[in-house]
Amino acid sequence: MNFVMKCSTEELALLVSLTGYPNVAKGILETGLGTKTQQEWDAVMEATAHQLMVKDLWVEVAERNGDIPLSEEMQMFIKSYVESNYMIRIPDAPNQHAAMLHHIQGDTWLLHSIDRDIIHEFAYMTVDEMPQMIKDYYAISEKQPDVQRTFALSDEAFDLLSVRDNVKKVQMLADLAPEEEIHFQAFLTDLDHHAWTLHNISFFHIPSIDKDPLLENITFFLPGSEGVWVVSYQDGEELPVRVTLESTEEWNAMAEGVAVVAKQVSE
Repeated sequence: MNFVMKCSTEELALLVSLTGYPNVAKGILETGLGTKTQQEWDAVMEATAHQLMVKDLWVEVAERNGDIPLSEEMQMFIKSYVESNYMIRIPDAPNQHAAMLHHIQGDTWLLHSIDRDIIHEFAYMTVDEMPQMIKDYYAISEKQPDVQRTFALSDEAFDLLSVRDNVKKVQMLADLAPEEEIHFQAFLTDLDHHAWTLHNISFFHIPSIDKDPLLENITFFLPGSEGVWVVSYQDGEELPVRVTLESTEEWNAMAEGVAVVAKQVSE
């Protein structure tokens, strides 16, 4: 993995705007700081320009010549980041963190790590480095379930699980067998310990910066006290959402699978 740079939300927004992507820059700024008026935006960008000068990222000679006040290398970097056509999103909502992997060229991907929507860190990596990066990111401890736990839900019931107060409604919709109810309760205990939020790894195709990303694949999972809960989808089933407690070995195989998908894009 090759480190590129570390910056604030405001600095990234200004770098993106200067390179010629003002709408993308506005989205970055609003995600981190909320909606701003044009006057507020201008004030933030003026202060941020001074920060780029302190970091030697602002090229004053180019500015005096009426050119973009960034090095050619920086402009190429921002361009490759913004115009990437494929992205793998790896959030960690309970810890206010997220990682995005953007395809750059061949087997080269750009890791964009975001801390609390404040700090952005970038590093280049290869497809082969992805599985270990994902394993390190979530740091799931080794576990082998002693009991096989699984239950099935409808799409509607699974969607309702994002809110704690919907549990009784989910149980009514699911009509779980006694043994499944025991497994479901074990899952709820682990879900409660993780701020009622499932982890997910999602894969997007981005046709262009002017179009919304297209979700092509998503995997939900949850670290538990006995293992890792993995959500799979079974087409054609009355209850297509299957939740199963797996070993850490199975979770590691999932991480390897991300690299398999990324490699298909890279080729």
